[in-house]
Amino acid sequence: MNAVDLLIVAALVLAAATGIRAGFIATLFGLITWVVAIPVALVLQGPLGSLLTGVLAAPVARTVAFVFVLLLVESGFGVLGSLAIAPLVRRLHADRVMRIADRVLGIVPSIVRTLVIAAVALAAALVLPVGNDVRTAIDASRIGQVLVQQVAAAQPALGALAGGADDSAPLFVTKLGADETQTLDLPDDLVLTPDPDAEQEMLKLLNDERTSRGLAALVLDPRLVPVARQHSEEMFQLKYFGHQSPVTGSPFDRLAAATITYTRAGENLAYAHSVAVAHRGLMESPGHRENILRPEFTRVGIGVISAGSYGRMFTQLFVAP
Repeated sequence: MNAVDLLIVAALVLAAATGIRAGFIATLFGLITWVVAIPVALVLQGPLGSLLTGVLAAPVARTVAFVFVLLLVESGFGVLGSLAIAPLVRRLHADRVMRIADRVLGIVPSIVRTLVIAAVALAAALVLPVGNDVRTAIDASRIGQVLVQQVAAAQPALGALAGGADDSAPLFVTKLGADETQTLDLPDDLVLTPDPDAEQEMLKLLNDERTSRGLAALVLDPRLVPVARQHSEEMFQLKYFGHQSPVTGSPFDRLAAATITYTRAGENLAYAHSVAVAHRGLMESPGHRENILRPEFTRVGIGVISAGSYGRMFTQLFVAP
């Protein structure tokens, strides 16, 4: 467990205490306000996000707008709800047995509500300009990985509810490599940096998948890493997403240019804010999953380039000797 995990655990302990103090009815209503406020905020954040885009990077503007509207809507629901349920809680607590039951049962919705808040906070932190140290800590957090993955999994449905496209989503953009090259809507002044911590975290996730199935762990090949990084960086620079480069050709052309010999090779691509989200997406895609779990592959090069609030580009190169 790292610092992020410890903070989440501490928040859950506090949530349990809050649930006992507030009771089931009050904490259940608090959970419902968050569940309702999230899709409402997705619908309403658009105009504010567009306004902020003039002074902030587009992903940051959308995220700030979403969080602001979310807190505003949740606070409004919370105040109105507290006034509405207060008489019911007073009547319920007049009976000693019901009061005790209400307080004990309050632990569950209070903990769930805290998990929802933590998931949104971690997802927002990956997009906001918080620095790579924070992103690395979230990537390495066991609890954080699970929460962020749940946000990413829920976002397409929430985005559809809000009537928006994937690229206009307020928290994550997630793309997986496909046969067709896709054009990316990105600014010209991106600040691009290699992210070796993310590369190591992704290698760990790959090998966890393999060793849990009785397959040999992949060995990181230092010859492959610069090839993978170069392709990730080029996709940001030329604003495209795909295996076929207008400059360096196919993955096999890039391996040949680096004088790397192999009997079999494969490439996985992902564009996401989080290592965990990228990995989950790849594992849920049959073709990408096949590359990760192919027994013949023994070596891998992972190239992750960070564009800050605009996310990370992941290239995985697999080879068999």
